[in-house]
Amino acid sequence: MIGLEKGPEFDEFFLTFDRLGTHTNVRLDPVPLEPAPPADVQRPADIGMRVFDEINATMSALTGISATTPAVVSTYTTVKQSLPTIESIDTFVSAHPVAIAQLAIQYCDALVDDTNARATYFPGFNFAGTPAVAFNAAGRAIILDALVGRMMSQNVGTEPDATAVRTEIDSLITKLTACGGSCPAGRTATVVKASCASLLGSAVTLVN
Repeated sequence: MIGLEKGPEFDEFFLTFDRLGTHTNVRLDPVPLEPAPPADVQRPADIGMRVFDEINATMSALTGISATTPAVVSTYTTVKQSLPTIESIDTFVSAHPVAIAQLAIQYCDALVDDTNARATYFPGFNFAGTPAVAFNAAGRAIILDALVGRMMSQNVGTEPDATAVRTEIDSLITKLTACGGSCPAGRTATVVKASCASLLGSAVTLVN
């Protein structure tokens, strides 16, 4: 007697005989089931993103401006919820670069507006001169050397080419200083802030 469990269509049982006709103790080992193919899942990215507090700390370190500076604290508090909260690069959304740009602009604004900090960061640059005077060959070299030298790591294969970055920032300076020979007051400082923010708010800071 065999007890009914799932019904005649699904119940299974194993029957063995020590002796069957002229055969004794003949048993066949069950054939193991072939394993299922592995799940086809997306390979995780080799790179990630810095999250909100890491981005803030990185920008502070790269500019030398304290994260406790009132203007910086105010901007960070405003954009904090729009900054990355997960390190996976797959979670990157359009709100992230907007928030990062705002924070980068505030750090660069604080750097350039502080006469002592900017003198240390961009030694020898003529902030009082007009763009045509301040951004001569020597002046551009000071800005480019300071930004690329301080914000980009050296000999890191995953970072952009430093020469290409210098070319892009130099091109940006050329566009921003082309104001028809009559640039408004403070244009020189504004161009430096924009050049600073373009690199500080880029993937150089974000990608980890």
